[in-house]
Amino acid sequence: MDALTLPLTNSLLVLVAPHAASALMLELAARLAVAGRLRVLDGGNCFNVYPVARAVRRRTAELQAALARIQLARAFTCYQMAVMLAEVPCDGVPTLVIDLLATFYDENVSLAETRRLLDTSVHHLRRMSKRAPVVVSAKPPAPICPERGVLLEELQDAASQSWQMEPLPAPAPPMLWD
Repeated sequence: MDALTLPLTNSLLVLVAPHAASALMLELAARLAVAGRLRVLDGGNCFNVYPVARAVRRRTAELQAALARIQLARAFTCYQMAVMLAEVPCDGVPTLVIDLLATFYDENVSLAETRRLLDTSVHHLRRMSKRAPVVVSAKPPAPICPERGVLLEELQDAASQSWQMEPLPAPAPPMLWD
């Protein structure tokens, strides 16, 4: 985790993990909010303030001040996400985009349209990353829509750095007899 927070440079970092690294992104949000202003854009409706507050409380007694520095916006469609990213100012505020591709995996929107919207979104992510760190989390598409995997590839190709986080293997069942 420390490699993700100190120092975060002005770049576009993509984290690919099951559950879009939600727990890691919430921990990162807490660390950044303690340090200053933070913008969080949530594409998977998974930002939960309670774990963030607990993580902030472990770092500072100024809980209310740190939480007040977090600006949160949610998108429920890929169209909303594209518009939201287009409207983000280049103001030097670090930005976390949690589960960006969740809305782009919607099978009710054609793959061509989602690719167009993702291209626009990536342009804005890069624009924002010139003035402040931008960390984006994403998860692979569901097995029932493998053709959407191209979206994840395009996002990773656009990143300054991309980290693929694998799930931990399940623990082996205990042996009763050797």
